[in-house]
Amino acid sequence: MSYFKGFIVILAGFSLVACSTTPESKSNTTTGAAVGATAGAILGGIIGHQSGEGAAGAALGAAAGAAVGGAFGYGKDIKEQNEQDEIAQERAHQQEVARQRAEAAEAQAKLDEQLAVAEGTLISEEELEQAQAEALEAEARLAKLRAERAAAIERQKALTEAQERLEAAEEAIENLEEELSQ
Repeated sequence: MSYFKGFIVILAGFSLVACSTTPESKSNTTTGAAVGATAGAILGGIIGHQSGEGAAGAALGAAAGAAVGGAFGYGKDIKEQNEQDEIAQERAHQQEVARQRAEAAEAQAKLDEQLAVAEGTLISEEELEQAQAEALEAEARLAKLRAERAAAIERQKALTEAQERLEAAEEAIENLEEELSQ
């Protein structure tokens, strides 16, 4: 019975170790070792109790379970760290691409401005005055065409209205003539 008490003490100790870590500091290695030690202590205690060496069996089982569980947890930690590293690398790559695109856009804007300045120095006053005169002439023609269009629409509306009034009057005349002829 004393071996069984020793087994319970070891089991309680491993359980406390498993629960003592904070969520921020918990790693899969720690969790795996704690769970493995607890499971190993239980199985080792049961097997050791069969042979009269419950405490020794629990201790050996806990050590073996901690080693196996820790190794499994460590593998999980490495996998998660690799995934985090890949995400960080991808994020860094995307930031670099965005930076390069911004630099290219800035460089293009500077080139466009330099080209505009260069082209502007080649323009003579006569050429500028002629372009402005042509623009005014085109705008005046556009205004005239818009006015003609608006007038045409108004004439069409007036014609449609006159035809409707004519039809209404002719119908009223026909009705009255028919009424008077009876």
